[in-house]
Amino acid sequence: MPYEAVYAAVTARIVQGHYRPTHRIGIAALAESLSVSTTPVREALRQLAGRDIIVERHREGFYLAPLTARVIAGLYGAHGHWMQQILATRPSLRLGERHRRGLWRAFDMVADRSGDAAMSAVRRYLDDRLLVLRRHEALAIGDLAATGSLFAQAVAQGEHDRARVINDAFHMQCAQEAQRLAEALYPIR
Repeated sequence: MPYEAVYAAVTARIVQGHYRPTHRIGIAALAESLSVSTTPVREALRQLAGRDIIVERHREGFYLAPLTARVIAGLYGAHGHWMQQILATRPSLRLGERHRRGLWRAFDMVADRSGDAAMSAVRRYLDDRLLVLRRHEALAIGDLAATGSLFAQAVAQGEHDRARVINDAFHMQCAQEAQRLAEALYPIR
């Protein structure tokens, strides 16, 4: 399995909730489940640590980066800000089947079309930090596919003010639901 596939598989497991922020990610067990050696798994985990998705504790291993309600609210606020900056560049977007893949895919497409690599990189960093919340967002926020479709349509039709309103509403709602999202990551048993 090529390194890129190992990285994608580890990221997918994080998104799917296989790991909790307080639990150690076992390199040997993960490598065995992917049928690869520990080297590409360790490298993938280090790359994810470089993106602040996980943390490496010296002599202890790898853990998901902790996300408190305050951190979650701040990340959504920052992501919303950078999306507003990207929308200010008035990116163009042609609608097609791809826009129906959800709000986060629509954010990606708009950022890619902005032409500003630095803004896109900052937004992608924040998006990566929020990855672990994707499966919980729908419970706290609602239909992200419909919101994504409305957002993409607004951009495609050149209605950037409407796109900014949709962007603000989504990020504000996520920030308001930060406590609930944090509780979903750290369920009380």
